[in-house]
Amino acid sequence: MWNRQVSDWPSHRTRSLAAAFVSMALALVAVPLVAQTGTVTGRVIDSRSGVPITTAQITIPGTSLGAAVDADGRFRIVNVPPGSHEVRARSIGYQPATAAVSVAADGSASVTLSLNQSATALDAVLITGAVGDTRRRAIGNAVSTVSVSDVIGKGSVSNITEVLQSKVPGLTLMPGSGEAGTSTNYRLRGAGSLYAGNNPTIYVDGVRVNSRGQGNYTVFGQNTSSLDAINPNDIESIEVIKGPAAATLYGAEAAAGVIQIITKRGQPGRIRWDARYETGKSWWPESMRPINYAVSTAARIADPVNYPGFVGTQVGDIVSHRVMSEPDALRDGGVRRASLSASGGGDRYSFFVSGARDNEQGVNFNNYSKLGSLRGNFSFVPSSKLSFNTNLSYAQNHVRLPLNDNIAFGLIISSWLAIPGRAYPYPAGLNYFTILPSVANTYDNQTRSDRFIVGTSAEYKPVPWFGNKFRVGLDMNIGRAELYFPPQPAGLDPFSARASFDLVNTKGFIAQGRPLNQDFTINYDGTITRELSSSLVSNSSFGVQFLSNAYHRTDAYGQDLGSLGIRSVSAAAVTTGGEQDTTQKSIGFYIQQQAAWRDRLFLTGAVRVDNNSAFGSKLDHVFYPKASLSWVVSEEPFFHLPAVDQLRLRFAWGQAGNSPGPFDAIRSYTTSVVTGATGTSSALRYASVGNSDLRPERGSEIELGFESSLAGGRLGLETTYYNKTTRDALLQVAVPPSTGFAGTQLQNLGKISNTGWEVLFNATPLRRTPLTIQTTLSFATNHNKLVSFGDDRAPIIFGDYAPVQRYQEGFPLAAYWAQRVQYDANGNVVKNAAGQPVIDPVSVYMGPSVPTKEVGFSTDFIVFERLRLHSLFDYKGGHYMFNVKDWRRDRAQLSWATVNPQANPDEVLARMFAAENWYDIQKADFLKLRDLSLSYDLPASFVGRFADHATLMLAGHNLRVWTKYGGADPELNFNGGTSTFNRNDSWTVPTPRQYTFSVALGF
Repeated sequence: MWNRQVSDWPSHRTRSLAAAFVSMALALVAVPLVAQTGTVTGRVIDSRSGVPITTAQITIPGTSLGAAVDADGRFRIVNVPPGSHEVRARSIGYQPATAAVSVAADGSASVTLSLNQSATALDAVLITGAVGDTRRRAIGNAVSTVSVSDVIGKGSVSNITEVLQSKVPGLTLMPGSGEAGTSTNYRLRGAGSLYAGNNPTIYVDGVRVNSRGQGNYTVFGQNTSSLDAINPNDIESIEVIKGPAAATLYGAEAAAGVIQIITKRGQPGRIRWDARYETGKSWWPESMRPINYAVSTAARIADPVNYPGFVGTQVGDIVSHRVMSEPDALRDGGVRRASLSASGGGDRYSFFVSGARDNEQGVNFNNYSKLGSLRGNFSFVPSSKLSFNTNLSYAQNHVRLPLNDNIAFGLIISSWLAIPGRAYPYPAGLNYFTILPSVANTYDNQTRSDRFIVGTSAEYKPVPWFGNKFRVGLDMNIGRAELYFPPQPAGLDPFSARASFDLVNTKGFIAQGRPLNQDFTINYDGTITRELSSSLVSNSSFGVQFLSNAYHRTDAYGQDLGSLGIRSVSAAAVTTGGEQDTTQKSIGFYIQQQAAWRDRLFLTGAVRVDNNSAFGSKLDHVFYPKASLSWVVSEEPFFHLPAVDQLRLRFAWGQAGNSPGPFDAIRSYTTSVVTGATGTSSALRYASVGNSDLRPERGSEIELGFESSLAGGRLGLETTYYNKTTRDALLQVAVPPSTGFAGTQLQNLGKISNTGWEVLFNATPLRRTPLTIQTTLSFATNHNKLVSFGDDRAPIIFGDYAPVQRYQEGFPLAAYWAQRVQYDANGNVVKNAAGQPVIDPVSVYMGPSVPTKEVGFSTDFIVFERLRLHSLFDYKGGHYMFNVKDWRRDRAQLSWATVNPQANPDEVLARMFAAENWYDIQKADFLKLRDLSLSYDLPASFVGRFADHATLMLAGHNLRVWTKYGGADPELNFNGGTSTFNRNDSWTVPTPRQYTFSVALGF
């Protein structure tokens, strides 16, 4: 079965598109060059150790020429016009270096560039949230940049979540499950909204992309991820701006932060090919699955038909069983990934094309994720004043999810709550109380999608002081969801109707959905740069952004299919359907003024005005201002601090919005079918009450910090403090009956605060030819609080299994509150006349439901610049989790805590009491060994005949967790990436352990 699933390589259409991309690139390379030119060759090395820097990018300023270095740090640039030129080398972690060369016609020049380490790249150009002077030194807010090629070069990465995990201080990633193809909840600097959403806005090369699910049918918890359609091997870097102080220029789309994904571009020069193949396996360790216990009783011993596991036992004996230990319950999931890319270019063009295939099996037999992707990025520079960039990507995604999470017919709950040794009636069986693995594995819920992300931009500089940039882009996701139940023999009903939208499925059932999501982006940015004096430079910027999101979905349902093998709604005896359609548009204009004093003191002010279709014609416009200051104080003549190479101080203040959904402000209507005495007809009814006075939530943030490079670039420290407040937070309010409507509407009432610290520390304590040691430490805190509801109301209490979470003034959003039985003065449980515990009417505050502090720590040991040992540890703490699995096992008297003969009888009674949950709302602090890898770069003498470089890597992922939490994995949440606040560790697959082996080639 494994070979059959993972060998599904690209279809004919995929191969054709790949061939088209590569053919286009090769055609570009064939453009003849007739002018007499020269060649520049050289090498880039570390100034301290003399070892080659293999990540350097080479450019010749004033031209479009450039190159990337090879595995020995060498480069070659052809078609260089005769004359004097400046050659510049850049690499992350180093200060840029330049050298002058003179090139003769048909001649060559050689140069060696030595780079000095730098923990802060002040001259790095940023893309996200910046216009005018976009160098890091000019930006007054924190921008986190992740070099994706560096991450991939150190470990096994399958999606964007794994790229970002533990890399960005302030970014909390909460994966809901270890099932293949499921989504993750992203949160930047805490939650700032109760109802308008807390997920950051995602852009790919300046095009806003959809981050919702792929449109799968519910499995009662987990959701698919649309971000999985983006191949990490295609990404150059990811920039993260974390709140309103930085995101003002994105207006009403950015209060929760912005993540910009920047894909790779080609470099002028010869065609460079890169290939990577990876294979491995993942599994659910036995140690992460509990043992169920049961006490042998006379009744069980006397009933061998229903309790065969108790045969031969004595009264009082304890029978045990490790859950899901049967061979058809779990498997070792296979992992196979392959990618191939080509890049290059000429004097006025460059290209990057790629193709990849990723097949991953989950530990459940009916869980897998298959992804095929193609990309083509093309740049054309017809003149020094004009340039064009076009980015094309296509991805095919196919995910199958098992039935788990919050339904009784999932395999995990069936095993976790089964009395060991008991044989339950079909579709259950021995050690499974609702459904057997052989039956559960037939559940068929599949989602396919075709995703296109297309963007093109043009930069035009008619005069040196006036720059213009135009961008237009489209993200289109075409989904195909299908849920299928074959007809069952008469009298059998293995899956309840709840699994099929409360429609009977015993005679066969099929649901087919067609979700279509389109995000359209149009941007214009203009900047006028004037040198007002030898010390003062002005950058005046202005622009407009138009965003449109259209979502359409049709669903058709068929019952009574008549025969096995029929998977057509039209062939069903009973059919129904549904349709939904939403569109939301926004437009924003901004102006920004930036003043630079002696290229080290930068003052920026900006304002954006927005309008959004969610508010209908009622809202005319909303203003979002910002201001920032950046001071590279280390470049001042008076600055003399020992061991401090660079020091930048920064301050930023800004506001951004968070718009509600398309129908939250507008009153809308729909139709229902009404059956009367004379037949059926359509009747009009309201769909949403709306609120014409609704406004966007407004986030306001102050951010201040510094960045420093110390000890000759061997140490780097970046520190940020933020204080973020959301006003006009949306809250649900009951609609007065006098209006003629029922239900609730959203109103702007609440106030929410988030404060915290973010620290990033980089160190290279040793850099020598035999050994280099590199470490990175990231640290972040977040203190979240609901300051005020804005009206007089009681706490909002909620929970999927018990009333354990609350929105309450003065406490974190969705914090945990436990219900506990009463104890008398002697510490004994208070009981009623029936001998049952009495619950304490006052709930106990436990703590936040999301981490309040996070630490990431990575270390690299590099021996002779060839052998690398990499490790990444991830700590999250200060929060709690509701351990539903053990809560239910306690109630069913299956846990050791409830069958242990030495246990306190009062504690056993309390644990088995359904209203008691104090024991199972547990501290969820943990330390995980996220990644451990060993890689080796083969010697050039060995690979030189067929490649420029080759790297072998053995990598492990999620190898160990240290925690006092009672469950298997404190990161779990059955609601998956779709839930902002409801958090429960229930019937969900934990993140599996994984080992892979990979080979990477460059030629």
